[in-house]
Amino acid sequence: MNLGENIRNARKAAGITQKQLADMLGVYQKDVSRWENNELTPNAVTFAKICKSINASADELLGLKADLNCDKTT
Repeated sequence: MNLGENIRNARKAAGITQKQLADMLGVYQKDVSRWENNELTPNAVTFAKICKSINASADELLGLKADLNCDKTT
């Protein structure tokens, strides 16, 4: 998976909509959509805020951690 897919999966696993995440980060909903569709990449500060907001590690979102909680479909 790629960064956008990982952000989307972790956001959904956290039960947060794109609009809610955007509000938490102080950005537009279309920015969240563009990140999730790999049209844009969040800057480092925003990326750290995303991790905190959806309770995911940077390793998980970057795909460096093999077993992502957001990928489990049980």
